[in-house]
Amino acid sequence: MKYILPFSFLLFPLLLQSQNDQLSKDIATIVYLDSFVVSATKQGFQVADFIDIVQADESFFSAFHNLRFQEYYSDNDIQLFNRKGKEQATYESRIHQEVVDNCRTMKVLKEEEGGNFFKNKKKRQHRYYTSRMHESIFYTNGKVCDDRNGPGISEESLSGMAKHVNELKKLIFQPGREVQVPLIGSKTAIFKKEMLQYYQFSIKQDTVKYGAAAYIFTAVAKPNYKPNKTIIKYLETWFDKTSFQVLGRNYHLQYSGLVDFDVKMRVELQQLEGLYIPKYIQYDGNWKVPLNKRERAKFTIEVDPVW
Repeated sequence: MKYILPFSFLLFPLLLQSQNDQLSKDIATIVYLDSFVVSATKQGFQVADFIDIVQADESFFSAFHNLRFQEYYSDNDIQLFNRKGKEQATYESRIHQEVVDNCRTMKVLKEEEGGNFFKNKKKRQHRYYTSRMHESIFYTNGKVCDDRNGPGISEESLSGMAKHVNELKKLIFQPGREVQVPLIGSKTAIFKKEMLQYYQFSIKQDTVKYGAAAYIFTAVAKPNYKPNKTIIKYLETWFDKTSFQVLGRNYHLQYSGLVDFDVKMRVELQQLEGLYIPKYIQYDGNWKVPLNKRERAKFTIEVDPVW
């Protein structure tokens, strides 16, 4: 018996990989292919292998990680609306991130706000949860140093607002992965076997939007199930046909419960000296979180790297 545990331990990674391979094959059998992709399969394109790439892809996570070590300017535009859709607060800024020896600092070059955007501008006390989260995720406060190849901050060490921000980053940068949010976390993992029944998957080809041939992977929630069975209602990812690098992503997240939200996002990447970084981020949605009023907001971020 003393030999069973070590042997099982050695087999576990192989068993896990086998399960992932089987899941990709299961998804491949239900994916709709357009005529261009059907032709590609006859020339060697393997749908199951492509699904493996989709599941394992961390391009967005890597792109935002790369941004920590890149000098850039960005323009930010936020609008907040009341329940009747009337604009009640606005914010525009231009920021400049500088990087020296893997340490980044950020300067606000221009800042204009309208309505009641801040509670206290001098202390940067935000009136809105959305704007506070926007700044927590996309702004750098003070001097922050990172190791490009280091392990980063352990998730176990996070708590409170830092933990919420970390989980929101997962939703933004890695939609389709499980997040640690009560009641909804497992429902974001659309590639889990138990979630497949709720989605229609497709792979198409396009040569227009990004100026190069791309495969478009789409997951759409089926309408014949109760709304809260799924969190991700729509997920569309554009992959470069040659390198399989992600070029852009559109997605729609929706849930009604203790945490209530309806969010649509569009994110595009750009290549800089062989590395990918964000180019454009668009958010349009509303949130209702405990102890806060419902907030309806739109924001865009445009990133201009310094070459």
